[in-house]
Amino acid sequence: MNDSALDKAAERILIFPFDLMSHYLRCIELAKRYPQAEILFASSEKYSSFVLKAGYKTFDVERFEAVKVMECVAKFDFSWLNKADVERVFLSHLKAIRLLKPNRVIGDMSPALKMAAELTHVPYTALMNGYMSRHYSQVRALPSSHPAHNYISLFTPAIRKGIIRFAEKIAFRIVHKPFRQLRRKYRLKRVLHYLLEMEGDENLLCDEAWLFPQKALPKNYRLIGPLLYDTGEKGAVVMDILPSEKKVILVCMGSSGNWQPLSFLSSSHSASFIIITAGDVSKTIQGNHVIALEFVSLKEILPRCSLLICHGGNGTIYEGIEHRVPMLCLTSHFEQEWNVQRLEELKLAVRINDDPQGMVEDHLKKLTI
Repeated sequence: MNDSALDKAAERILIFPFDLMSHYLRCIELAKRYPQAEILFASSEKYSSFVLKAGYKTFDVERFEAVKVMECVAKFDFSWLNKADVERVFLSHLKAIRLLKPNRVIGDMSPALKMAAELTHVPYTALMNGYMSRHYSQVRALPSSHPAHNYISLFTPAIRKGIIRFAEKIAFRIVHKPFRQLRRKYRLKRVLHYLLEMEGDENLLCDEAWLFPQKALPKNYRLIGPLLYDTGEKGAVVMDILPSEKKVILVCMGSSGNWQPLSFLSSSHSASFIIITAGDVSKTIQGNHVIALEFVSLKEILPRCSLLICHGGNGTIYEGIEHRVPMLCLTSHFEQEWNVQRLEELKLAVRINDDPQGMVEDHLKKLTI
C-alpha cells in the first residue's frame, strides 16, 4: 500500500468529515489517494459545493451540530457528547452504512462512526491530527479555558506534566461515558476511553513527525503528512492588482475562528498595509484597505505576504511553515492551542490571545522599519 493509492481494492468508500471547512477540504485531498474507489461524502449545507466541485457524490446523514460543538469546545465543555446526541448520530451513521453498503468508511473527527462500523463489520479508517494520537510523545498543554489553567503554572515543569497526564486520563474516561453506555446497549466491544474510541482499524495521521512526534507506532498507524487543499486554480488575479509598494497581511481564521478581537485592523491606522481576509465576508475585517474573500489559495497568496494572522488550524500552519511567513495565532479552542504550543516551542509562531491588538500592532511596527 502506498501514498498514491491508499486502497486500490476498495469499490465504495463513505467519508464522514466533521462539519467544518478544514475537515472537508482535507478529506477531499485524502479522497484523491483512492483513485479506484467510488467515494461519497456526508452532505453538508455549507461545504457540499466543494465536494461536488471535486467530482464526488454526497449522501444524507445526521451529525453533531458544528456551531454548538465549537461553542462548547471554546469553553472546554464536552456536553455535546451526551448519550442522546451520540446515539442519534450513531444510528444515522448505521442506517447510511447499511443502505449504501461501503467497503470502507473514513471518519475525520467522527466520534460515533467507530461503533457504526463495528456493528456493520465495515473497515474503519480514522483520519486524525498527530496530537490526538494515543502515541503522541509530547504532553498536551492544559487548555486556557480549563478552570485549573491559572494554577498549573505554579508547579515545576516536571510536576505539571505529571498532573496533566493524570488529569487527562480521567477526563478522557469521563468524556467517553456515553459511548460505554451505548456499547453495552448495542453489545459492542468494550472500549476504555475516548482516544481509543477515535481510533479506527487503520489510522492516518495528517502531520509531520518533526512537528508532532510519535512514539513507536503500531502497524495500523501511518503518518501521511499534512493534507493541503489545492483548488487547482490560480489566485494570481488578486495578487496582480495589489500595489507593489505596500506590504500584504493575510488574516485567515477558517470557519471556526473568532474575528472580533481583530476588528482593530479595520481602522485607518492599518491602511498603510493591504489586508486580505479569508472567511465569511460578513464577519471579517472591513475597510478600503481590506480585500475580503470567502476562500483563498494560500499557495498563491502567501509568497507575497509579510505576515500571516491565523487561528492555528492544521492546514493553515503547514502552509505558513512551507512559505516561511511569520505567524501570529489567535486560537479559539484547545486543539488549535495544541498546534500553536508546538509552533511556539519550535519558534515558528506566537500565540497572541493575551493581547491581540498590542501584539499585532507591535509586529506591524517592525514591518514598517
